[in-house]
Amino acid sequence: MSPLSRISESYLNILVPPPVRGPDVCEVCRRATGGFRRCWQCNQHFQSHGAELADEVLPISMAVEGSQLVHVLGNYKNSRFPGVRKQFTNELAGVLATFLARHRRCPGEFDLVTVVPSTRQRADGHPLVDILGRRLGVTRAHFAQVLSTSGGNSRLLRPDEYVVHSEVEGRRVLVIDDQWTSGASLQSSAIALKRAGAARVAGLVIGRRVDAGSPGTFDWDDCVVCQRA
Repeated sequence: MSPLSRISESYLNILVPPPVRGPDVCEVCRRATGGFRRCWQCNQHFQSHGAELADEVLPISMAVEGSQLVHVLGNYKNSRFPGVRKQFTNELAGVLATFLARHRRCPGEFDLVTVVPSTRQRADGHPLVDILGRRLGVTRAHFAQVLSTSGGNSRLLRPDEYVVHSEVEGRRVLVIDDQWTSGASLQSSAIALKRAGAARVAGLVIGRRVDAGSPGTFDWDDCVVCQRA
């Protein structure tokens, strides 16, 4: 079994499928809503920015507090042990490679891939940049770091603190982030890109942070777009 196959197999026991679209599920981030179309946070974003937000958001998995996925997402870039950072970065590279091999077209066609800019300066760079810009063939030719931010991680929508450094006029952009908690960072990135002329912006996140889990068995052949098709 190849290293990628081992990661794909092991993560079947770690990833939690986002809930199927329905009246109790946020149409944006897949959090439970108690009967509303959008969760409170996503509705606040919609009320203030509407069509400037991401056209599609795909969480690969729910990231339940205390779970192994939350542990990996927190430590692949922040662990004080280099070996842990390397192992978890390799695992998340495998998750993205496996998901995109099956669902490359589900976010919609894209001709530019970028990342939500980090609010922290890292001496060795952000590992997602290395994964997407060097390691994954499906994203490598399309990847560019086009965003930066002057703000901190306030979990508030602050698109004016996000700057687009490259020409994105008319381009279809896929923005990738590791986690979605409030969605403010990814949506601020989407707004900045659309204000700079991007034709379409889709967001892909590895884990949508939630307090409690949802039932279901993860299957690599399913995603939030495939489920509603």
